[in-house]
Amino acid sequence: SVQVVVLGGRVVVRHAGQVVADHSLCAGRRQRIVDRSHLAGLVGGPAEARPPRAGLPSPLPDLLRPLAEYEAVAGGTW
Repeated sequence: SVQVVVLGGRVVVRHAGQVVADHSLCAGRRQRIVDRSHLAGLVGGPAEARPPRAGLPSPLPDLLRPLAEYEAVAGGTW
């Protein structure tokens, strides 16, 4: 579970009480902000993530899960 807070033009995502993402709020509708470092370790993600921005922690290890764990919960096979 994560907590998402939108306040003061920012979107902050917390997991286990720690900030794992902090973005500016998009100005218009149907827009998105993509931080490629969030894709590190995923299929199709960059080989190496950018170093974390100053003041933000690295992604928490318990957020990095093998697909088999999702398969066990959702059922089916990949």
